Amino acid sequence: MISDHFKEMTMLKKWVAPLSGLVLAALPADRAVLAGPANDCTRIAASPFEPGYESNPQRIIDVQRAIAVCEAAHLAAPEDGAIAAWLGRAYLEAFNDRAAVASLQKAAAANHAIGTALYATHLLDNPHMEADPSRAVSMLRPLAEAGLALAQHGLGRAYDFGYGIAPDPKQAVTYYRLAADHGYSRAQAALSSLYELGLGVEQDHGQALRWAQEAASQNDPYGIWQLAWLYENGLGKEPDRVEAIRLYQRGADLGDPLALNQLGHIYAEGIGTNIDEVRAIALFSRAAATGEPLAIANLGQMYLLGKGVAADPEYAGELLLKAAELGEPTAMVALGHLYTTGEGVSIDYAEALRWTLKAADLGEPLAWNNLGNHYEKGLGVPRDLVLARQWYQQALDAGVELARRGLEDVTILENTSR
Repeated sequence: MISDHFKEMTMLKKWVAPLSGLVLAALPADRAVLAGPANDCTRIAASPFEPGYESNPQRIIDVQRAIAVCEAAHLAAPEDGAIAAWLGRAYLEAFNDRAAVASLQKAAAANHAIGTALYATHLLDNPHMEADPSRAVSMLRPLAEAGLALAQHGLGRAYDFGYGIAPDPKQAVTYYRLAADHGYSRAQAALSSLYELGLGVEQDHGQALRWAQEAASQNDPYGIWQLAWLYENGLGKEPDRVEAIRLYQRGADLGDPLALNQLGHIYAEGIGTNIDEVRAIALFSRAAATGEPLAIANLGQMYLLGKGVAADPEYAGELLLKAAELGEPTAMVALGHLYTTGEGVSIDYAEALRWTLKAADLGEPLAWNNLGNHYEKGLGVPRDLVLARQWYQQALDAGVELARRGLEDVTILENTSR
């Protein structure tokens, strides 16, 4: 129940290209002295990557107050792109992506650089908006080449995952490193992940630990999560589950849905601590409320199995459908299984096959096993023992031991039919 994670160019040039008319400056002189909410919004929510606010912390110290004063300022000046950008930043730090996207879209329309970079990064791929990765890349590139760390991180993410551009891990490392060297904690966390996995750079768990520590030291929830993951799995140092749980809790206290979900997993399974299914339910629920697909799927599984809560297959089906529609492959697998058994939903082999195929296309090994079951038994497809064997074998090769029994059943059927 954990989500997968979240080089060099021929010659690095100095990033001094013009900003193409985008605003990357403090408030104009005639507005800088405004009192009240607009001034408070500027002071507590402006990005430290804007001239004049370099001393601001990357993570807003009092996020709820920042939201309150910036909402008031935005009501007073709804066309002000800077205020919209800072309000969007505050929403992001409260993990309210829907509200953040709406504000950042206004900031981007007003040509505010910080707002544009943050909006474009979300435009790459986000369940709360219609993605347009090609447009996002075109928005990010001039800002990245002008030296804006937030845009460099966004462009690195595009290369990392192949959003709107051909995937290129080395280019991802290049742009992440530029942003990380500027002190941008999100890029430091991303760079840590690439060093951990050896993508675009030689695998180096020591470097992964170093960059995660840099990001966590700035109270970045993604850096805290990455550092906890490294501690939990003993990457770059000896495993330390106690410290990992402390770090996940620190992230959860910041409202990070990934940390909330991971803590839920830890308490649901009793990893390094006692099993506490009631606590797991509470943690999954908090993460699910932010729209985190994996947490929604995990909550659905808890309701399906009656762990920490009374079993409710129908509600479990609703949760799993929601998570599947948000693109979570584990939910697709579970939903496909429900449609074959009729637990919480009506039996529908066509729907079962549709969701199982979606998960299989996303590389989910358990879906490969379930496809073997579909072909073995002729569920929604004509029985085909050759295809059944192929899917079971692919699942077994990926470590799904359940597929071994499927292969044995196929062998029995083959022998019987001779």
